[in-house]
Amino acid sequence: MTNSVASEHALSEIEKVHAVLSTARRMTNDGRSIDLSAVDDRIKRLCETIEALPAAQGRTLAPALAALLTEFDSLAQDLNERFSGLPNLGDMATNRDAASAYNKTTKHFP
Repeated sequence: MTNSVASEHALSEIEKVHAVLSTARRMTNDGRSIDLSAVDDRIKRLCETIEALPAAQGRTLAPALAALLTEFDSLAQDLNERFSGLPNLGDMATNRDAASAYNKTTKHFP
């Protein structure tokens, strides 16, 4: 893949992730559940593509990446607002409690 094609591919991937995040924000605001499992792999591939570009060409993607970060921050804020009333599980149980419960469960499923 030439650098120009790689740069265009990276920009296309940024736009796809942006679209997924925008959809996730709308769904969150509508009270619907979201699945962001595919975003992690897409971001990993995006980073690999950008790292392979010459530095000057990679810097041209900075504005699009900044917009993507803003979208991530907005989604995080939306999720925090939606779930702020839920109890913090860390306050409810310790790691030892979780390990103990796990050990009890594994005895029933050998």
